[in-house]
Amino acid sequence: MLSCITGRKNISNSVPSSNRQDTIPYYQLEAEKDLNVLINAIGDAKVVLLGESTHGTHEYYTWRNSITKRLILEKGFDFMAIEGDWTDAYRINEFIKERLHNSSEITEALKLFDRWPSSMWGNYEIADLLQWINSYNQSSTTANKFGFYGLDLYSFWEWTQQEMNMPDTNLQNLIKKVRIFFAVYNNDALKYSAALRQLKNDGSGLVNQLFNKIIKLNHGKQPSDEKEFILYQQAWLTLNGEQFFRSRLNDRVKAINIRDEHMAGTIKRLLDFYGPDARAVVWVHNGHAGDIRYSSSGASGYTSVGEILKRDYGRDKIFSVGFGTYEGTVMAGYTWNAPLQEQKVFPAKEGSWEYLLHKQNNANKLILSKELRNIPRLNKWIELRSIGAAYDGAALYNPSILPQRFDAFLFIDSTTALRPIGIKRN
Repeated sequence: MLSCITGRKNISNSVPSSNRQDTIPYYQLEAEKDLNVLINAIGDAKVVLLGESTHGTHEYYTWRNSITKRLILEKGFDFMAIEGDWTDAYRINEFIKERLHNSSEITEALKLFDRWPSSMWGNYEIADLLQWINSYNQSSTTANKFGFYGLDLYSFWEWTQQEMNMPDTNLQNLIKKVRIFFAVYNNDALKYSAALRQLKNDGSGLVNQLFNKIIKLNHGKQPSDEKEFILYQQAWLTLNGEQFFRSRLNDRVKAINIRDEHMAGTIKRLLDFYGPDARAVVWVHNGHAGDIRYSSSGASGYTSVGEILKRDYGRDKIFSVGFGTYEGTVMAGYTWNAPLQEQKVFPAKEGSWEYLLHKQNNANKLILSKELRNIPRLNKWIELRSIGAAYDGAALYNPSILPQRFDAFLFIDSTTALRPIGIKRN
């Protein structure tokens, strides 16, 4: 039911005319059945990107849980990829594909996500979804089990610490050299980045040797089995990860773009590995999910996962969903690496998208961008809020053409902090 509300009056099955200055067309968003219109709009998209305007909001996770389950059950999606570390996520991938686990086992497994901010993936909302996927996988054939993968490159050398049986002695020695070189940084890539100015020899040469060696093993071709694929992906992870942290010294735009290009590349490699009909659901921040050309960041030279995938697969194959809120609470640290705690999300800035949606009424809203694109007053640069894992109460606002940046937008008027594993909420 598409709603257009002025005050408290609900006008069903109608779209406001473009000359109404106080209305934004939307669908109600209260129960899971209200997602029907979104699932229909997604259609045959190959990749569905589910964003979030914070990294610590309960409602974003629960609504993404519901969407993900329906994509699996109704559209046969094959895997999900998250804005989390590859090595930790792959262990979870193996975990949910094996035997059935109880809730305490799932919760304990999520403690693998111990890099700050641990609450981002070590939370009870994700545990609920993984328990559902674990159960789903028990009724699936080995070839059709739903997968779970990480896209990020912060722990780019962590995989070299694992025991691996390699028939190629030279490769085994290279992996060992990489492990020894980076061991001093205690799996903290930010420490490596900070030390680069004093290093006579950085890790780039060694990482390039390792990458080239692994690529040659497959003669530059897509790996044919999972063991080969994992090594192939880890080669890209290490190469791009080292480049990302080295580039942070002198060129922030280049560094951020390396990260988004790596995440997009990982999604594409996974799709290729799963096969020509593979479909993926991706959980990332709004900044990665949307088409950044319609954000002020695009004018500064930044790219995004959403932009890259739309360019490479076509706009109709990629469906991007943004999430936002007017006010509430969020789990975050005041600064990077600070203790994670529940913090206040202040009422949105006047004139922003969140403000306009709240001002219309305090209902939760599902917006389909195709129904806004012919309304000129909504197809202009309006500020959209972004809150990171490090948050001191001062949010970022980026002018955005929302109907072009996202294909849909879920607005939760008042939100609450997510429930971390092992961290007490206020």
